[in-house]
Amino acid sequence: MQKLIIISGATGDLGKAYVKHYSKEKNCLVYALSRREEKEPLKNINYLLCDLENSSDTEHEIKKISLKDISEIVLIHPVGKFKFEKNGVPEVKSIEHDIDDEVLKSNLDSFHNIVLPLLSLRKDKNILIKLVCFGSLSDSFNIPWWTSYSKSKLILRDDMRGVSTFEKNIQALFLNLSSVKTFNEHKTRPFADTSFWLSPEEIVERSVSLISSLKENYTEVDLYNNSPEYHEGYYKDFKALKEKWLKEMNG
Repeated sequence: MQKLIIISGATGDLGKAYVKHYSKEKNCLVYALSRREEKEPLKNINYLLCDLENSSDTEHEIKKISLKDISEIVLIHPVGKFKFEKNGVPEVKSIEHDIDDEVLKSNLDSFHNIVLPLLSLRKDKNILIKLVCFGSLSDSFNIPWWTSYSKSKLILRDDMRGVSTFEKNIQALFLNLSSVKTFNEHKTRPFADTSFWLSPEEIVERSVSLISSLKENYTEVDLYNNSPEYHEGYYKDFKALKEKWLKEMNG
């Protein structure tokens, strides 16, 4: 029997770190989902190309996965577009949620488009599914400079609670992260001090034991490095946060 590990956003820095980790684990069958082709594929990884925001495309790829001799399914989903909204207003509003459409689709549709066919694939089989998603430590503070991202992640948390409560044999883990050393984050904030940012490898190292030892239907865990700039009220000082980010973005 094997564990089935499905990792989305597998060509991104965090997804790639999980792929590398699980490629070395025994009794793991690993599928890596991505929109772009992996330039340096690992021999024992199954790569599937699909646009996760396209439901039919994603379903077609998920159906290629066999559950024969699978004892447990782990979906690790580090996908989700971020936008800095300097005017405190989403660029493009969703009629339903008042959220930037691109951010909404990236953070929510991508998750649903994997989970729904995965549930269908499992059908009546008694296989445990573990869902792992990611957001920011700041999501609950309603910070106006990235409200679309935070709202999307809060909805995602609710969806994970719902599916782990009402579907049988599902556990969900949501990881709240501080800033992460990824290509996209460095590109967005090229002048930031990254001394206390999390590396993708740190996140993997701290989370894999949490994933394997899940007990509750839904669990949230904060992952961060202690930073001297953090203080009580840090996420509530919206003006200071905006000034800090503009400086980190523009120098």
